Amino acid sequence: MNRYADVILPLPLDRTFTYSIPPELEVKTQLGVRVLVPFGSRMLTGFVVGLRRKTPEAGVTIKPLTEILDDRPTLSPSFLSFCRKLSRYYLVPLGDILPSAVPPSLLLRSRALFGLTERGHRALERGELAEEEKRIASRLLQKPRSLRFLARNCRVEGIDSLLDRMEKKNLISSRQEMKRVRRREKREEKEKKPFQLELDFSMDLRLKDVAASILNPLRERKFAPFMLFAEPEKRESVYIQLIKEVLSLDGKVIYLIPEIALTPGVISRLKNQLGESLTVLHSRMTERQRELEWERARQAGPLILVGTRSALFSPAQDVRLIICDEEHDDSYSQKEGVPFDLRKAAEMRAEEEKAVLIFGSDMPTVEMFFRARKKRYLIDLLAAPRVPRAVIIPRRTDAGFLSSRLEQAIRARLEKKEPILLFFNRRGYASSLACTKCGFVPHCPRCDLAFSYSKRETKFICRYCGNSAPATGTCPRCRGRLMISRGRGVEALAEELNQRFPASRVAVFSGDEAGRKEQRERILSLFARGEIDILVGTQFLVHQADLPPVRLVGVLYPEMILHLADFRSGQKAFQAIRRAFRFLRPGEDSEVLIQTAEPEHFSLRLAAQGDYLAFYRQEIQFRRLLDYPPFSFLAEVVFSGLRLRRVAEAARRFAARLREEGRQIKVFGPSLAPVSKIRGRHRVVVILKAKSKKYLDAALGVSSPRAGIKRTLLFFE
Repeated sequence: MNRYADVILPLPLDRTFTYSIPPELEVKTQLGVRVLVPFGSRMLTGFVVGLRRKTPEAGVTIKPLTEILDDRPTLSPSFLSFCRKLSRYYLVPLGDILPSAVPPSLLLRSRALFGLTERGHRALERGELAEEEKRIASRLLQKPRSLRFLARNCRVEGIDSLLDRMEKKNLISSRQEMKRVRRREKREEKEKKPFQLELDFSMDLRLKDVAASILNPLRERKFAPFMLFAEPEKRESVYIQLIKEVLSLDGKVIYLIPEIALTPGVISRLKNQLGESLTVLHSRMTERQRELEWERARQAGPLILVGTRSALFSPAQDVRLIICDEEHDDSYSQKEGVPFDLRKAAEMRAEEEKAVLIFGSDMPTVEMFFRARKKRYLIDLLAAPRVPRAVIIPRRTDAGFLSSRLEQAIRARLEKKEPILLFFNRRGYASSLACTKCGFVPHCPRCDLAFSYSKRETKFICRYCGNSAPATGTCPRCRGRLMISRGRGVEALAEELNQRFPASRVAVFSGDEAGRKEQRERILSLFARGEIDILVGTQFLVHQADLPPVRLVGVLYPEMILHLADFRSGQKAFQAIRRAFRFLRPGEDSEVLIQTAEPEHFSLRLAAQGDYLAFYRQEIQFRRLLDYPPFSFLAEVVFSGLRLRRVAEAARRFAARLREEGRQIKVFGPSLAPVSKIRGRHRVVVILKAKSKKYLDAALGVSSPRAGIKRTLLFFE
């Protein structure tokens, strides 16, 4: 009797496809292997997630598997189970999740290339094509192009059906191209230079007791979550003890960090304590690097896998410990691609692997702290707040950047030749420009957002899609003069510093000035060598672990975060200020100056005092009063498409249906998203609130968007 394989393909579809297994592939076909299969006119790489002998229904044509791409399963049963859980929880097709388990270069696929026929050439020259057909044909004049290229550059809705019609009219032709990637040779092991492991004297009796209490479930292979509420040094001491135990058991550790910039520091400290059993996975690695590290993670034996969100999707087996450090960081919430929260995903994987899960932070998210207390897995190691001198300076936002108090403090440090860090979370020179005559404001043509002005680059820049245009001082509408409008950026702050302290050396560290790795390294190196006196940065600077400590840190107008349309804005403002304290050199002479127009707001006031517990008590009252998470579940449903009318209609129908059905959910909207257009796609948002996630699942699981409309979900709990 023939056997059949159920295969998940890298498509946004929540279903499997059945293929027959040829006799010559029978032995190699196992759960979790990659397979090459025909799909329509294409060839795709899929994953075997089921094997059966049941004969398909009569009349159904079953195609055979073409090739088995793995000698042994890439995905373990526990990993497949984890991905299924994640798929059900976030209502994301499994075909969107499983491809993240392998480097993109190992997902072989054929692609269609479209070329212009002679008839298409003549029709284009004679002007016989419709506007959308003309747009396609003009892109194919030089050489054949892929569907992805045409969709990205032609901005045509329903491009698949349009290409099909053009092919039937013999205006274009298509052919399939299969690109095989040569598997990288296994890297040669470099000769390891001998080095001395550092002895760890940081473990006091309390930390040893904590580590001992976590070791029991770790040795017994039981899932057990813990919230380690402690300073970074104490957390790392506990992590080291637990990692040593896992390595002695020949197990693996997944060590998650929120930002790639933190990777070198974490790797260095772990190597000094533990040796060479380390590998790294993150999105900025080259294809070759990712393949080599991915292969290493698949091998048997002890290993520490350090990385950002993508590291959780490593195919590593025998994972016994998952660490999610800096749990509070917003980077753990992924909004693009497959939207999910890594903290919840880490819990799911730890459950499937029967591993110990540790969340670590000294300012955890309110939701995590609430759950850890309620479920009794909170380990409180944070001492009573002992913060350096922190001063809140009341200052209106329209009164200029530097108050007299902050200016005096900067001048005093410069006289002592001490470096200074200033944080101001707004990129560019000005938020926008406006015409003095007609009020025209230059906007990004692809996003519903005013251009920011970068004086250094003399460009208008869109902060969402990266689109830019040469800056001009003349209004294109009335030829009037464009002037800087209200609101300024980090470049303007640097300019004011240069004017007030002309002898000082000022540098800016933001996504514009330090967007590339080489630029970041150059600026940080100059600051470390004392060749920069004042370093001005956005939140982009916060995650740079190698900054030398300073005696003066300034935080300017952190209340801008409070004005975000986000129920967690108070938590984010508290965290933004507390992060700045980490760059302060210990000592009575060190100080943090917080310049704000809202000096009495509890988030800012308690952040200055370093009192997380007092902040938590007030914030949790606010959440309870307004029925926000953790006392409810929220779902943000974003509808997007090329035509606003169709997007708005889909969102209205969705909201109206939910209201009519009277489910146990509250529906808010639809309304335009805060940024209502990104990369040419209009966005309309509907917010759902419920006491239980099952009500949200019931409401969201039965609805599907119209063709041409994309629906993105983001859950808050």
